[in-house]
Amino acid sequence: MEDAIDDGRIVVPREVFRELDVIDDATAAFVRAHSSAIVEPSEAVQRRAGQLSNEFSKPGIRNQADPFILAEAEIRHFTVVTYEGTTFGGERTRRWERAMPGICKRFAIPCCTLPEALERLGLEL
Repeated sequence: MEDAIDDGRIVVPREVFRELDVIDDATAAFVRAHSSAIVEPSEAVQRRAGQLSNEFSKPGIRNQADPFILAEAEIRHFTVVTYEGTTFGGERTRRWERAMPGICKRFAIPCCTLPEALERLGLEL
């Protein structure tokens, strides 16, 4: 996974790192140790994130990082990796359409779970 971070196949939008940094857990420490993966939003990403934010009219439904995750993935032609919206058995949750996989589908942005992403990188949990 570190190779994928180092060669730019994995990026962490700055807003995601800000959220992780508040939690200050092992994931935040891992990202901090690989700070080259943290990307500042380009002008295009900022513009698109603003457009995506406007799609969610109810405050609190989307956290601050989500529009940046979507915008980075869309502009870079990357896949969003998440655990949201899917049970451990692979079934959609009740509010799947409001979780990241449903939103990604709405905007035609590829999305997968962490195990799927690791498999694509040739790794196993």
